This record gives sequence, structure tokens and C-alpha cells, in this order.
Amino acid sequence: MAQGYRQGSEAGLDLDAWHRLVDGFHEAVVVLDPDGVVRLANPLAAILFPQARPGAPTIATGRSQDLGGGWTAWYRGADEFLEDASRRLLTITDRAGTLRTVVEMAPSPYPVVIVPGARGRLEWWRRGPDGLVTAARTTRQPAGATPALAAVLDGTAPHAEITAPGEGAWGGATGPGLAVPLTDGGALVCFGGPRDPDLVTRYAERAAAAVRVSTRLDEQERAVAALRAHLLPSPLPVVAGVRLAQVYEPAHRGMLVGGDFYDVHPREDGSAAFVLGDVAGNGLEAAVHSGRVRQSLHALLVVEQRPAQLLNLLNAALRAAGSKLFTTLVIGNLVPVQAGGLRVSLSAGGHPAPLVLRSGGRVDEVAVHGGIVGVLSEVRFQQTTVALGPGETLLLYSDGVTEARAQDDRQELFGDARLRATLAECAGLPAEAVAEHVRRTVFSWLGTAEHDDLTLLVVQAES
Repeated sequence: MAQGYRQGSEAGLDLDAWHRLVDGFHEAVVVLDPDGVVRLANPLAAILFPQARPGAPTIATGRSQDLGGGWTAWYRGADEFLEDASRRLLTITDRAGTLRTVVEMAPSPYPVVIVPGARGRLEWWRRGPDGLVTAARTTRQPAGATPALAAVLDGTAPHAEITAPGEGAWGGATGPGLAVPLTDGGALVCFGGPRDPDLVTRYAERAAAAVRVSTRLDEQERAVAALRAHLLPSPLPVVAGVRLAQVYEPAHRGMLVGGDFYDVHPREDGSAAFVLGDVAGNGLEAAVHSGRVRQSLHALLVVEQRPAQLLNLLNAALRAAGSKLFTTLVIGNLVPVQAGGLRVSLSAGGHPAPLVLRSGGRVDEVAVHGGIVGVLSEVRFQQTTVALGPGETLLLYSDGVTEARAQDDRQELFGDARLRATLAECAGLPAEAVAEHVRRTVFSWLGTAEHDDLTLLVVQAES
């Protein structure tokens, strides 16, 4: 047949006969010459192969037939097209990507998708003659100016002919076009080429299902992001005379949050309150509880600054709120000293003892003890004061550091001794370098193994 097309009537089949043959097919047919250029496309190809225009190079999809001499025919049925569309749409989870793909794959040379948008507006997604997909937003008024379209959008018509598009973000499309319902309050409008209501409706049904799923996923992701934003630790503030650094590595990295938390709250007098805590467990439940602890502490700091008394108030507040998860934490105040260095008062509730790196490289443990917070009514908290000279460092950490398990022996923990030795190696380093050295050492120990929430807070007196 390809030879007949190239030689015309010499092969017994002229161009008109060729067209009559393929135009009667119930499948889309595209014929490519040896250079991959479209030489013939029947009317259904304008729908199922919208990129295949005579004279243009193309890569068709579907079933192919070698016609000899380098010529190729491509075939595609409506059911094949719909199955391909369903498979592709199911792989996309974001709403914008889904709408773009719905327009790209629509069975029409010039499709327009209209869907409800934010603040009562309409979104218009369309594919132009250049094949590019663009989006615009309008009020509902332009759609109401086209009665046939309005009937499809409000669900009173199963499909409608758009003879005069009128106003709207049509992207230059002119009638006639076929409109069918998409989602609630939405429509798919197909301009150009054969307009098959059955095919367009079946495609719109599949597209609508994909749009609904991706819209729900988008809404869920936005809700999770909004909640997560309140659970994530705040950026470290600037405190005069102090260098601060942190490491925050949740056990479930994909969630970005966990049961560990830290905060630093500067005061107008130049001092600051700080806390590092660990809620039992990890994941979303622990993250939500850690958010509750942080909010409670933020409120309590307005009325109380003494660390031990703060822990007493926090314990009572959490128990009154029906706390089911226990919390360990270290809380304190830091006050810059005029002669240089910091005066730090500390109190702890069931938490690993803080460490102090002295200027000579010695590592001291801060002996401060107290019961677990949020569970028991009768619990006592001690308070102590530590002086940090210029350049000296206080390290707060969660038990995810000392309980990190070796990658080659899951029974061996990183432990207190290794942490002290690692901190001693940081003598003379600034706070940021101290945090990074400890983090790198612990993760080298862990390798690719799973770990608990792992958090550090470095408080260093400026030298």
C-alpha cells in the first residue's frame, strides 16, 4: 500500500482511493513515510493521535504494521486509547499534574478543561495549536455567558454543542465544540476534528476519577503540611554572646517530624530559655505530643522562669490534659556574663545528663536529676547552675544518640563513653562544627541502619 501511495495511480491506488479506504476504518490510522513524517491520517486519528498531523514528524503509539519500503502504519482503537489514558492518569498524584495530563491526552485537537478553583473561581486548562498546555483563572461569569456550557457545568445536560464559545479563557478556540461533564461543576470541551459524544464521555469519566483522587491527595497534603509546620522545630534565634547549633534527625525522615524537640526563647533582657526533650516513641503520635509540650512550655514561660518550677507546672499541665505519653527533657536559662561567658541554670526530668566541653578539652557531666514528666503526680526536679567560660560548650542530646546501634553489631550501642570522647575531639571548634562532628560520628556508627529520633542542641559561650 505504501508503494501505491508513493506512485499514485501507477500502483492502482490513487490518493483519493487511499483516503476513502482509511477514512472508513473504525480505528485511528496514521501512515508514516520512511523519514517518519505523517503522510496520511484518517479523521479518527485527529482524536486518538492528536499530535499526528500530515506533513509533521511524529512518534505514534499503538499497533504498527510494516508496509514495506520503510513505510509504517499505526493503528489505535478507542478502547486501547482509554486503557492507555487510565493507566497514565493513575500514576499521577498531584492535582495540577493530573489536569495537565487530562488536557494532553484528551481526544481532541484543541481541548479545554474547566474545573472549579479556589475562591469560587473557575480554572481553564487548554492545549493550543502548538501543543502547549496553559492554565487561566476567571470568575464564573464567562461560563454563564455560554448557556450550553453552563448546562453541562451545573449537571443539567449530559453533553452540549458549543457553537459560539463567547467570553472565557478558551485560548483562541472557536466553535463548534463538544462539552461533557467532568467533575462536579467541571467540563471537558473538545474543539476540532470528529466529535464523538460516547468516546469523549468515556474519557471524561476516567479523567474525572483521576482528578477527584489527586484533588483529595492535594488537600490531605496541604493539611499535613500545615500541621507539620507547627510541629517542626523553629529556626534557632540570635542570642547576644551565644553561639547555637542543632541536629534534628527524626526516625521517620519522610515525615520530617518526630518525638524529639528543642526550642530557644530569647528574652528582652538578653537572657534566653532553652529546652531539649524526647517524647516516648516516634512518628506522628509522638510528634503531636511533642507539639503539645512545646506549646505548654511556651505559655508557662510567660509566668515562670525558674527551670525546676517550670517542670513542676509542665507536669501538672500535661497530666490535667490527659497525657498518655511520658516526656523526658532538660530545660534551662542562659545569661551572658559581662566579663565573658555564660551562667546556665538547668533542671531535668528523666533525661540524659548534659555534657560540658571545657576549654582544655575536658568533658564534664552535669549532674541534674528529676522524674519523668507528664505521668506521675508526685515527682521532684533538681536544679543546678553551670558556668561556661568563653568558647566552652554545653551539649544537650536525646537518647537516640547514645542508644544508636552499630551497623555491624545491632547489640552494641554508641553509648555515653563514645559520646564523651567524640565531644572531647571538638575542643576549640565553633558550635556549628561541634554539632556536625557529633552528627557525622554517630551516623558513621549507624551506617544505613534504622535509628530512633536523634537530636542535639549545642550552646556555646562566644570567645
